[in-house]
Amino acid sequence: MRLFESVLATFTHLQRPQRKFLMHLMRLLLMLPGHVTFRNLSRYSPYHERTFARHFASAVDFVGLNKAAIMRVVPPDHEQALVLDASFVPKSGTHTYGLARFWNGTQSRTEKGLELSALGWLDVTDNCAYILSVEQTPPTGPAADPEATRIDIYLDQVARVLHQYALYPLRYVVTDGYYSKQKFLEGVRAIALHQIGKLRRDANLRYLYDGPPRSGPGRPKPYDGKVHWSELSRLERVASGDEGIVLYTQVVNHVQFKRNVRVVMVVETCTNRSALLLSTDIDLAAACLYGYYKARFQIEFLFRDAKQLTGLSDYQARSQAKLAFHFNMSLMAVTFAKLEARQAAHDQLTAFSMASLKRRYFTQHLIDRILSTLAEGTTLEKSSPVYEGLCNYGTITGLVA
Repeated sequence: MRLFESVLATFTHLQRPQRKFLMHLMRLLLMLPGHVTFRNLSRYSPYHERTFARHFASAVDFVGLNKAAIMRVVPPDHEQALVLDASFVPKSGTHTYGLARFWNGTQSRTEKGLELSALGWLDVTDNCAYILSVEQTPPTGPAADPEATRIDIYLDQVARVLHQYALYPLRYVVTDGYYSKQKFLEGVRAIALHQIGKLRRDANLRYLYDGPPRSGPGRPKPYDGKVHWSELSRLERVASGDEGIVLYTQVVNHVQFKRNVRVVMVVETCTNRSALLLSTDIDLAAACLYGYYKARFQIEFLFRDAKQLTGLSDYQARSQAKLAFHFNMSLMAVTFAKLEARQAAHDQLTAFSMASLKRRYFTQHLIDRILSTLAEGTTLEKSSPVYEGLCNYGTITGLVA
């Protein structure tokens, strides 16, 4: 992990033992088989599990590390944006911070667990997402409005990261349909960002009137009837660049949002399925809007790889600080692995497999351990204690063949 090592070296405010631990932990996450718990980490490390628990309670500028790595690898001339999404993490018990009922998309229902709000960096040109900030959604009181409170939390995260890390060149924040609410949209516009998102098919939209001005006194006619999606003749047809996908676009007025927005209806010609996208930037081209939203799904691959391969759901902690460290470290490991693979391919990477990369790291780690044992002048006879020690490396209990 040369990229992580070089970026970490620039953060001189981190103490040397902390930088050493972070480097060691990053290597472990990228090769560790099994669950990422303090105990399992200690089986492949000279550190004791209590040492891991103590370091996980420390504060680290994860956003700064992620931003520094992304800016080193992603070319500045690429189309880029912020992407925001939430992910459910199951958790039992009663004493874990943030435990509440959240929406679990895989089961299409609310369940008891934790929720992570992830703000990512979207490279639209290369159709790839990297993590910037991960924050845990705190539980809400029974008397409060859960939806409104959580929207405030998401907005606060975006505004804080945007201003603290000077992400002003990024003009758009791409979200899914959950965030298409007036409060979130107004909050995003208040910090000089444009939202790209998804609308319900029954959204109340009105055509803008562009005919001749009315004669006589009175207010000019602003609107020209309700938008009906069964009639597309008043929309402009645009090529999407993808086979079997047609775009219909127009600048309309959203009644609930009380503002004009650009909408794009994405129609799949083979199945006649459709989706309705919006952007608060009315000057954004329809094909660009479609490209931005299509790239949004890349953040789901970050969640998938982190949950399956770097232990996002395997935490052995209950405090807020340790949970935050674990969640950020897990997603950051996937981000740095993707960035380093792209850097090694000289920005020509066409495919990336986190599972293959992790298998390679573990095989390399095991070979290095065997070679280091042989370098001490010992032999690997099957009857020797050294051979037994290597065979039992990382096991829960010692095994005898």
